[in-house]
Amino acid sequence: MFRPRPKQLEILKYTNGKMGISAVPGSGKTQTLSYLAANLLFEGRIEDDQEILVVTLVNAAVNNFSNRISGFMEGFGLLPGVGYRVRTLHGLAHDIVRERPDLVGLGNEFEIIDERETNQILDTSVESWLKRNPNFIDRWGKQDYTNNLNRNQKSDWQSAVSSVCTNFIRTAKDLQLSPQEIYTRLSDLKIDDSLLNLGADIYEDYQRALNYRSAVDFDDLIRLALLSLQIDPDYLNRLRYLWPFILEDEAQDSSRLQEFILQTLVGENGNWVRVGDPNQAIFESFTTASPEYLKNYLAHPDVSAKTLPNSGRSTQSIINLANELIRWTNQDHPIHPLRSSLTKPFIEPTPKYDPQPNPEDHPEKIFLFEKQQSSDQEIKSVIVSLGKWLPVNPDNTVAILVPRNFRGGKIVEALQKEKIPYVEILQTSQSTRNTAAILAAILNFLESPNQTTRLIKIFDFLSRIKFSVTRQTREEIVKLIRSCNYLEEFLFPVPDHDWIHNLFQQEKPPENKIVQILLEFRTLLSRWLKAADLPIHQTIITISQEIFEKPADLALAHKLALILEQYAKNHPDWLLPQFAEELTLIAENRRKLQGFSDEESSFNPEMHKGKVVVTTYHKAKGLEWDRVYLMSVNDYDFPSATIGDHFISEKHIYKDEINLEAEINQKLKALANSDLENLYLEYGFATEQARLEYAAERIRLFFVGITRAKKELIITWNTGDTHHRNKINANPSIPFLALAAFWEKQNEI
Repeated sequence: MFRPRPKQLEILKYTNGKMGISAVPGSGKTQTLSYLAANLLFEGRIEDDQEILVVTLVNAAVNNFSNRISGFMEGFGLLPGVGYRVRTLHGLAHDIVRERPDLVGLGNEFEIIDERETNQILDTSVESWLKRNPNFIDRWGKQDYTNNLNRNQKSDWQSAVSSVCTNFIRTAKDLQLSPQEIYTRLSDLKIDDSLLNLGADIYEDYQRALNYRSAVDFDDLIRLALLSLQIDPDYLNRLRYLWPFILEDEAQDSSRLQEFILQTLVGENGNWVRVGDPNQAIFESFTTASPEYLKNYLAHPDVSAKTLPNSGRSTQSIINLANELIRWTNQDHPIHPLRSSLTKPFIEPTPKYDPQPNPEDHPEKIFLFEKQQSSDQEIKSVIVSLGKWLPVNPDNTVAILVPRNFRGGKIVEALQKEKIPYVEILQTSQSTRNTAAILAAILNFLESPNQTTRLIKIFDFLSRIKFSVTRQTREEIVKLIRSCNYLEEFLFPVPDHDWIHNLFQQEKPPENKIVQILLEFRTLLSRWLKAADLPIHQTIITISQEIFEKPADLALAHKLALILEQYAKNHPDWLLPQFAEELTLIAENRRKLQGFSDEESSFNPEMHKGKVVVTTYHKAKGLEWDRVYLMSVNDYDFPSATIGDHFISEKHIYKDEINLEAEINQKLKALANSDLENLYLEYGFATEQARLEYAAERIRLFFVGITRAKKELIITWNTGDTHHRNKINANPSIPFLALAAFWEKQNEI
């Protein structure tokens, strides 16, 4: 049963007009907004042919809202599932466009392509463009990356330029600019800019590919939805009647077009309730999403501004840490533009006799480790800590939060090694990564079968999943393979030149069991070498059928084969090394794959007590655990735009530490506004601005991490990832040091 707090009751008195709500983490905003929707229906605020429209950020929240509203409606004696509609922005845009596709020049059977296919289209276009424009790399690359690029360097540029163009196209669509309009503006203003030329060319190729498929992407959906509302006033009026109340969740992540669409649907005198937390705006990099939209709405004179400051999630000590981060940021951050990164209200505990009281406070269960550690040492210390904590806390929840998926993969490997139970919410699952790693190793061997290291790598994989040998036996076989001076005599034996046969001539021949494993290994390699001439997907399937026995592993291998088959269609010149490289990116958790996660989007930590949940800070938003480890809180993963900070968006291949995504977006926005001053601005200014924006977002991400913890919190930092191509020497982040000093002082008191 929902028993509203005093601040929640203020919101539930809403009947009409515009209201904005600033809600702290754990304040029950979803519960409050759901109850408000059900209450408006119970009070008869809409007609039978109308709906309350609820707009939220992610698909997982759609079912959550729907279920809660239905539950409240049943409590009111109403028929659940009637009188409301819950949508993400993309879902709402799809509803608008699908009803009248003719308004925006689409047929009734238009297709929406997913992220994987858009990436493939972009990669193909970028690869072709770079071949036609080799001077681009000379213009923007470091000297080491401009001449005689090796395969890895070419891949770096391919990936980097694809990322630049992805952001350019999204921004162009958000600004409602077509490729033709961009070309026209460039021509009229006599602008010849290498970055804008790149973006316009790739954008044109990309849209041509979509048109060929009679398809749109997700960004098109939003753009076309707004266009539909602007073209046909009758259609707009019909939708305004259909949705007389709009309730918007996660409004801190509202984008420029989302703002326009909802403003248009609401109209001047409509009913619009927006709830969010500006301190949890963590999805803003290289998008037009911004917490400023919600802040401006809350400050508008026609808007009734409310707060939900009470949170029963965390102990008082954790609340104090989160509030100190707000206070320090506002008053003491050394970079003045970043002092507005976080805003009040401060988090307040729940009132006395609240149905969700704050957990009992235990300040001794909060640790901020200032000790310097390498990335590997940091992982080891966290694993040791968990090994002591888990056995005595089997009924509690615990999570490790990491900045990036690649780091999460390293944590999972360490947990596996120590046989600690875990659940991961990363880009790909460990089983997917393992399958991709094995197949990548085999493809690399097939491309160059005369390299002993590649042969040993394959055997190392197979010794665990197929041959099931002991560690000692594996080491003996590896030692034997290393002793083979001519691999041809192992792989392609002929009479008198058969390495395995010659082993029997040694003074101390190997055990028969070892010889049998070597013979089986050679048989597999021989078949795979013959299969290497098949199309790539058939090669992968042939290999997989011989090494994987579990249905789940075979299914994963078949999915990977289908992905590589699509790559082969888009890149007919690709050979085994390119396909192996794609599998390696998946194995290293650097490539996102749709539908490959083992976890559902509606994740419930309470279902995984006694297991370690490994996820990113971003994916942890909206979740909570009894104990939380925040890792990598250094000035690389959480920079503050101070001298010496490192920025992941400034690729190591770029010269002058420049951020090409920021520079191209700044030029595009200036072009859209015919802003000649910024169009002719020297490169570098946008990079500086992007550093500030990114640093502000990382402060908010740190805040989100802290507020995931209910009872216990451990914060650590490291000096940098030793596996990272761009070697860094990181220091603890400035906000972390500020909180550590605060916490030390608190403990002295």
